Order: sequence, then structure tokens, then C-alpha cells
Amino acid sequence: MENAQKQFDVKELLSNPNNLMEAFRNPSKFGLDIYRSLSTRNKQYLAFAGAAGLIAYGVILGRQK
Repeated sequence: MENAQKQFDVKELLSNPNNLMEAFRNPSKFGLDIYRSLSTRNKQYLAFAGAAGLIAYGVILGRQK
């Protein structure tokens, strides 16, 4: 079972400059924190979008040869 984690809000990020600077200092930690805060359904959507992007990229590269 997942632990309840802080939900990230874009408004909160932009309204507090310290949060924004923290994101620029360590983008990988910030990205993982956001990913971990997503629900399982949203993680699945993200994985599907990534897979669709890789397939489209492969098709484009295949056409260039």
C-alpha cells in the first residue's frame, strides 16, 4: 500500500519562489517526488504516454532512412 504523500500543485509551486528554486537545484528529486505522489491510474497514463511517444519517435526515425 502506498504512503500518503504530498500532492504537488502548480499554483503552489509558482506562488512560492523557494519551492521553485528547490526544483531547479535538484530536478531529479523533485520529479521523483511528483511521480510518487501520483495515483496508480495517473502513473499508468504517464507510462502509456511515454510508450506512445517512443513508438512515434521510432516511426519517424524509420521514415528518415
